[in-house]
Amino acid sequence: MVNRTSLRELDDEQLQETATARRRIDLAEQYIDYYRSRMRLVAESFYELSAHEGIADDPEFRSALQRVTDAADENTRNAGRMIADLEDDYDAMTARHAAEREHLIAQQRENS
Repeated sequence: MVNRTSLRELDDEQLQETATARRRIDLAEQYIDYYRSRMRLVAESFYELSAHEGIADDPEFRSALQRVTDAADENTRNAGRMIADLEDDYDAMTARHAAEREHLIAQQRENS
């Protein structure tokens, strides 16, 4: 733990750290939403083109489209797990912040 001279200094530092972590999580969630919507649009476009060309029911086409869709779904699930890890880290950080704050308050009481 770093020695801090004031509770205000600690609060400011923790607020900045918390805001940065929250922004990182929010951006990751936005990216996943964007990726998911783009992949859905690509799959729909390919299907529409295949229907127009008369190959939508072709087993090879359907199999290839399913593989792409499955890969996109797996990427989304993996990213979701990574965001869950970020959320866990965020929770641990806020718990650490609370402990640091209590420690500083106790130190200040002892020194008064």
